[in-house]
Amino acid sequence: MNPSFLFDIICTAVWLGLTVHYARKGLLAALVQIVGNLFSLIGAQQLAAWGSGALFDRFFAGSFRERIAAGLSAGGAADLSLIAQRYAGFLPESVRRPVVEACERALDGLLTDNVLVMADTIVQDVIRPLLTPVFSLVLFFLCFAGLRMLISLLVTVLGLVNHLPLVGTVNHLLGVPMGALAGLADVFLLLCVVWALMVITGGNLPYLNEAALGGSVYYKIFSQLNPFMGTGAVG
Repeated sequence: MNPSFLFDIICTAVWLGLTVHYARKGLLAALVQIVGNLFSLIGAQQLAAWGSGALFDRFFAGSFRERIAAGLSAGGAADLSLIAQRYAGFLPESVRRPVVEACERALDGLLTDNVLVMADTIVQDVIRPLLTPVFSLVLFFLCFAGLRMLISLLVTVLGLVNHLPLVGTVNHLLGVPMGALAGLADVFLLLCVVWALMVITGGNLPYLNEAALGGSVYYKIFSQLNPFMGTGAVG
């Protein structure tokens, strides 16, 4: 069976299952769930985008700078491809190459023999662009999990409305369309996870790569809405 078609079937099954799950909780709970999902997605993405750069600059940049400067002092020449392979070798070559080439052009115009200046340029133009998106992915899921826990507590409380006469019946019936939207938001999160696995593994997993999922309707739509693209994340 075509992997893209199978992936679409799985996503659809997950969506339908989540729709039923949220519909049972009722309109109010489903409404809070979808708003909470969107808030969690946007909030986690913004926090991750800010935090990944701060995390790298605060805890990693200095160490990388010292190591690279020591290597330049010992060997003289800067092999950017080797440096990128050493510190971000888990990323695919297609991701590393453009970053390395851009830094090579920057170093060509850098008129200095100061190894510390060269090392800092390499850290900022090679290591930082390659690693901060990975940090962003990790922080995104941590922040999202925390925000979702808070939303889930409120959804559980609102689910009690279904036990009220009449109001509970209306709330339950209207929960179906809102549950479908809330479930769709969860499917989007699932696609974020799939994309993250593809990035971290360099697309080397048998059925989780661009070639295998290129024909998936869900993945095509997700690619247009990917919250990590256009914000410094790898693609």
